[in-house]
Amino acid sequence: MIYKPYNVVWEITWKCNAKCIHCGSDCISEEKQNQLTTGECLEIIKDLKRIGMQKVTLSGGDPLLREDFPTLAFAIKSLGMDVAIITNALALDDEKIKIIKEINPRSFGISIDAGEEWMHDYIRGRKGCFNHALESIIKLKENGVEPSVITTTHKLNFPQLPILRDILKVLKVRAWQIQYADFIGRMKTETMITEAQFQKQAEFIRETQKMMGWEMYVTGADVTGYMNKLTNDIGLGNWHGCHAGIRALGLGSDGTVRGCLSQQLDKFIEGNIRERCLYEIWNDPKSFAYNRCFDINTLSGYCKECKFASICKGGCTRTAAKDDCRCNSYCLYKFDQVGYSNDYQARTYFTKEEIAELYNSVKQLPQEFYDNYEPYEDILGH
Repeated sequence: MIYKPYNVVWEITWKCNAKCIHCGSDCISEEKQNQLTTGECLEIIKDLKRIGMQKVTLSGGDPLLREDFPTLAFAIKSLGMDVAIITNALALDDEKIKIIKEINPRSFGISIDAGEEWMHDYIRGRKGCFNHALESIIKLKENGVEPSVITTTHKLNFPQLPILRDILKVLKVRAWQIQYADFIGRMKTETMITEAQFQKQAEFIRETQKMMGWEMYVTGADVTGYMNKLTNDIGLGNWHGCHAGIRALGLGSDGTVRGCLSQQLDKFIEGNIRERCLYEIWNDPKSFAYNRCFDINTLSGYCKECKFASICKGGCTRTAAKDDCRCNSYCLYKFDQVGYSNDYQARTYFTKEEIAELYNSVKQLPQEFYDNYEPYEDILGH
């Protein structure tokens, strides 16, 4: 084997008890009929071990809604691989917390998308999400499980970052991942943060790192970069291109294999474990060709001209993939060199009327929006 993967994100179910406006997988309230069986999942776990996987991240949907998730988690642990779990926490109760403690996951991520209850619940499409998430953090810590928080930003909740930071500081959350929502699944292109907001978000991550020090690890993950000084400051200084199919893998609950679950276009599907075992798919020299056989000619725009093109490879493939070429407009180095793509992308804040117009196209905003929403400049000082 030439490629040895580190982490697989595995959507073990599409079933979800929320309906987030930015859901990339467009999850539903009922499980799809073609979900993998427990037996099929256990065979996949064996193959994950065979290809050298080190960490298995159970995701969804919400993984806690799958009744056999403890069976799968313990099977993963029994083969010497680490388990991580990502959840909205709605299904987390005292009984499940005991199970989680016994599983002893490498990480337990809870999604929180705002610092105010009404905003988070609106984004998640479910009343009570916010308070339950905060209560879950407290209960998990009381039971010896150290939860982390994952926040997904778009134009609506962008100004909530400082408010949420204050809450996480009080709760003594030790790790916080801030990522932006891309236009896949239910997320619409016009609701994505602008390039200038992306820059501000990276600066916020650096500011928070300095503020929190050893008390909280804050990261922008692989979508925040790529090749400038700010990138180095926020932990992506050793970026050598997208990890999909190299060090990372994505599995769907129906057995679909991708290099990364964020790569929703059909051209990124490498096969299905019901047709060919994962071991064969991973070791097929034709698999994941967009990364393993990277060709600089697949880049376009500034990415192709960039002096880091052969190293960076266009950054995050999910963001860069447009038609048959890759060009990543969300790049800190590009901003340094040539600025933003246009005047709209250079905007760092929007009025409540502009935001309301955008989000009323998704679903009707609650009255709290009009009562509580503040323009960005009042919160982030733009």
